[in-house]
Amino acid sequence: MTQVKQINWKTLVNWIDEKKSITILDIRPQNERDEWYIPESQYHNAYEKLKTGDFDALNDFEFDQRTPIITICAKGRLSLFAAEILANKGAEVYSLEGGMNAWNSAYDTQEIDFDHCKIIQVRRIAKGCLSYVIGSGTEALVVDSSLDPLIYKEIADKENWTIKFVTDTHIHADYVSRTLELTNETSAKHFFHSNAKVSYPFTAIHENEIIKLGNVNIRVLFTPGHTFESTSYIIDDKAILTGDTLFIDGVGRPDLKAENDQVFLKSKLLYESLQKIMKLEGEILVMPAHTSKPIFIGEAFINEKLEHLKEKIPSLKLEESAFIETLISKLPQTPPNYLTIAEINKTGNYEGYSLTELEAGANRCGVS
Repeated sequence: MTQVKQINWKTLVNWIDEKKSITILDIRPQNERDEWYIPESQYHNAYEKLKTGDFDALNDFEFDQRTPIITICAKGRLSLFAAEILANKGAEVYSLEGGMNAWNSAYDTQEIDFDHCKIIQVRRIAKGCLSYVIGSGTEALVVDSSLDPLIYKEIADKENWTIKFVTDTHIHADYVSRTLELTNETSAKHFFHSNAKVSYPFTAIHENEIIKLGNVNIRVLFTPGHTFESTSYIIDDKAILTGDTLFIDGVGRPDLKAENDQVFLKSKLLYESLQKIMKLEGEILVMPAHTSKPIFIGEAFINEKLEHLKEKIPSLKLEESAFIETLISKLPQTPPNYLTIAEINKTGNYEGYSLTELEAGANRCGVS
């Protein structure tokens, strides 16, 4: 039996970032590929044959022996068999350890500098989850942390910032928030809107409250609809973190964790919240908490001028009744495990759960 080499997601991120010549071979079922994928990968439909142990399953896969191949599956098991087959054919091949479940933790960063602050966007590449480290002077605010708290601490340390504040734009339903952990590890003040129904202590914030961070003012804009506590943050009138209220290609969905009668109410609230955002200056940069597609490593900072979104997103041009009707008619499939994840985020305790298993899959928090 050929000994198969493995690499972890960090090595693969580095190889892609360095533009190393590699072939990433996705051998999962087509429906899993359609759900989420590595943008730099290519697909080969061999799952059923590989699952039966067919050593001829990749006979029709053409490859250059000079280019290393990385095989990927859901959990890093079947990809070992695929790698063994290709190694026997003379390929330099590696299996991605932990598969797409492990890739769910992969991230990169991009940043934008303003006069008095820097905003670092931390992107979970597979799920399209976006969190932010905003720094001014020696202080930092972390918004919507979804990764190991150590990552945010390292980012802040590198910039000589102390994490003073942390917050979530809302109670998330597609990933487990790490904000409470970050609070406990940094002694930062944990902000949340006063409407947040969680079982742990936080410092309540309210509409139009000003958070002073170093040399910038961050204004609280209450934007319910996606959830009842959804909040946006306006940073020195230059940028707005919109959470899952407004994306760069759509708007938030109002149905998660809601009964049928609440969906209509939340849709109405979402419309009203979007109208508040639309009244802001057109030059302001919209920075959402998600993007609907997997992220290319090294992709530019994900944001868009508000004035461009007004033209780009059809639902923003609708009157209230048409907006609500259109929104409800276009609701996508609910995210996997969203009720469990939302409950965890209300308690702040994920003991006994595997985050790798729980968070696997794409996010579905918006309506295009």
